Amino acid sequence: MLSRNTRASISAALGALLFATGAVAAVAPSTAGAASTTSVTVELDWVPNPDHVSLYYAQDKGYFTKAGLSVSLEVPSDVADPIKLVGLNKVDLAVSYESEMFYGQQEGLPVTAVSTIVPVPLNSLIVSPKLHVTKLSQMDGKTVGITGIPSDGAMYEMLLRTTHLTTKQVPSVNVGENLVPSILSGRVDAIVGGYRNVEAIQIAQEMGQKPTVFPASELGVPSYAELVLVANRNRLKTDPAYGAAIKKFLSALSAATTAAIADPGGTTTIMEHASQYTTKFLKVSVPYTLSLIKPAPGQKVGCMSEMAWQSFGNWMKSQTLITITPVASVLTTDAYLPYSC
Repeated sequence: MLSRNTRASISAALGALLFATGAVAAVAPSTAGAASTTSVTVELDWVPNPDHVSLYYAQDKGYFTKAGLSVSLEVPSDVADPIKLVGLNKVDLAVSYESEMFYGQQEGLPVTAVSTIVPVPLNSLIVSPKLHVTKLSQMDGKTVGITGIPSDGAMYEMLLRTTHLTTKQVPSVNVGENLVPSILSGRVDAIVGGYRNVEAIQIAQEMGQKPTVFPASELGVPSYAELVLVANRNRLKTDPAYGAAIKKFLSALSAATTAAIADPGGTTTIMEHASQYTTKFLKVSVPYTLSLIKPAPGQKVGCMSEMAWQSFGNWMKSQTLITITPVASVLTTDAYLPYSC
């Protein structure tokens, strides 16, 4: 059973060193095979998992190939790498987190989100099914396991504020990456830092009962996109070929996302081959993930709200997760999507 963890902040020292040396040159989309084929390297945020269903569906069903792209989906050696790599022109695109975009802004990375991958929060408060908790006020007297990551600590603080409870009434325990084991063993009553489409399902399958799940947005955290697709902002301004490749990529990805939403069985089969998760898990997680990716009525695949981003950035600053004043307008653009938002 694979564990899924949220991301920590980028290392300022490393980022400053790389920019100061100027040692990394821009990597322009290159031709491979036929002259009309453009190579695009995408650094994932983690190992292949249900969050990446749209990417793997597009790859498997030939959407990228039809768009004249040869796409390579790369697994990072370190979970903090993707946004840095795209900011330093080491890769063409990266899958990252909305929160990481604000960390990147603080560190001076020239990055911008060009599309959502998962447009809603996945990080949640997940309560053991043994407790039959149905509302947040019932967390009084319950112990919460947290990862030790600052953003998860901020979510725990929001839980306390929302319920008007204290740390004595709802104590926390640092369980690191052992989120699911800490619930299964009874060490804690609930966890913050697990995803509703991953850890919540793993717990349900292990315990034979569904846990109660409160997404971050129900804890008082402004809604945000869990995963976004990130491009190099400077390169978009100076390299027309790069911008053209991004437009082709997003046109293919948006079409594939819509098709995947309508084909949960086929998408599950694709992820069975692409990921290391069990078939039992994927048969539940993939369809559920697709339901979360599906745009709300009146919205379109990939679109972002600058106002919502600013609200989330302001929240991050209020929680001292970042110290700069966030500027969402430079972190998002819908200009490369195949339609207006």
